[in-house]
Amino acid sequence: MKITDKEEIRIAEEQTPEGKKKKMLSKIGTIAFFAVLFIVFYILDQNHVFSGEPYPIHVENITVIPGETTVEDILQAGYDLSDSEHGEWMYDVGGFYYSEVIDSTAEADPHSYYNLVLVKEGIDYARITIYNSEEWKSKPLPECRVSKIEVAAFYEESDQATVLGISLSEVTQEAISEQLGSEPEISDSGRCVWKKGKYSLTLNPDDSTSGRTIISEYVLN
Repeated sequence: MKITDKEEIRIAEEQTPEGKKKKMLSKIGTIAFFAVLFIVFYILDQNHVFSGEPYPIHVENITVIPGETTVEDILQAGYDLSDSEHGEWMYDVGGFYYSEVIDSTAEADPHSYYNLVLVKEGIDYARITIYNSEEWKSKPLPECRVSKIEVAAFYEESDQATVLGISLSEVTQEAISEQLGSEPEISDSGRCVWKKGKYSLTLNPDDSTSGRTIISEYVLN
């Protein structure tokens, strides 16, 4: 009885013109499948229906859109960026004063983010987080984008801050829910969070420390 080696037969068949063609078509089909899958995921990721839409926050003379606004936009609007460690409490101004600012010619490390303070003439207007999404290379600071902005009642010109066209002093859970057409997640502390896709909007209730606070964020990962 002759023993048939199926593996040898398979290899032999692959070496025939028809076998080589079949193998090539199989590889092309696999590549095409993953290409289509990548395109579908890319479209879904970019589509606001699935990824959500940003919640812009207006601060004095600039509207910050997480995921879109760049450091260059901030600099052109007349602001600087500082580090919270550089803040010094000044009784004459009733708040923190930032005597040092980040060098705008500096570069951000690859795949990194920085928690900073939005300042003008040393006075803080908001807290922001900027990021460099590049995996392997540094990026000039002005090219980095904002991923989060936080505005509290004690910041300079906070009475001019708005979200969804609602001023900070009038922002309530009900007002935001009406604008968005959806109810928030509510924590035990009364903190309200609206989420959709990569974006979130947070409203912290009044407290003795910072007063009313709104936070708009673009989730990086």
